[in-house]
Amino acid sequence: MDIKISNIENYTHLFLNKNPNLLGIEWVDPIFVVMARAYQNKENIVLNIDNSYFGKMLTSNFERFKTFSPVENIKNRIDVEKVANHLVSIMLKNFTHIEKDDIKDLRDYIQYMFTEIMNNVADHSHSRVGGYAMAQYYPQLKKIQFAVSDCGVGFLKNIKLKFPDINSEDDAIKKALKKGVTATKATMYGSQKNAGYGLYAMQEILKLTDGNFCIISNDTMVRSKNGEIESKRLSTKWNGTVIAFEFMESNINYDMDYFKKNYLWNDLDDEEDEF
Repeated sequence: MDIKISNIENYTHLFLNKNPNLLGIEWVDPIFVVMARAYQNKENIVLNIDNSYFGKMLTSNFERFKTFSPVENIKNRIDVEKVANHLVSIMLKNFTHIEKDDIKDLRDYIQYMFTEIMNNVADHSHSRVGGYAMAQYYPQLKKIQFAVSDCGVGFLKNIKLKFPDINSEDDAIKKALKKGVTATKATMYGSQKNAGYGLYAMQEILKLTDGNFCIISNDTMVRSKNGEIESKRLSTKWNGTVIAFEFMESNINYDMDYFKKNYLWNDLDDEEDEF
């Protein structure tokens, strides 16, 4: 079986018990790898895997000729900076075919998205084992997939602290995707302008680059598909949060400063919501 970001909802049942059967996996995207690592450490078990490719993705340290990064643990914001820098450096080694200015733009975009998504895990997951992140470059498609997973409380419990009228994971995820919705006043680039812009920025960047994302929170999945947002109730819930996105490098048309000015900060008078 092939487990991908596009069909991940069909495989959450593999984590139903403490000894999941992960035999017979022929192909696996990073989204499932980080889920497997988080589950493995939460349950303190050794996973039964018969596929050397999946096994290497799950357990190996970085090897220079590989297009995927090691799975890295995130427990706080200090970890986020270190892990983001490491993942970005590994991903950029694959882009020998693009110009110097484009490399800078690519670095800025993926550094921003990696950091913002992992900050959400560090700040809000309340996961005993922290979160697990990795990235992979797909040479033929010229895309990067990034994924992070935790075994924490999910979106709804955090969102309800500020918005008690929200009562479903679906509504909580969609609220968190709106501009300015944040639980912290953490800064980026020395400015509080970025507070609450992490998931919103991810969504806008992926729209511009024809990318996709998938968010799982407990019993609900929200994903983007062909520019549209779709929701699905999972038949077997994941106890925690998973965020993954696919970023198409060939569609970068703006540098990061232009993007932030015109897509994030173009209505600075708008009131920001905090949860």
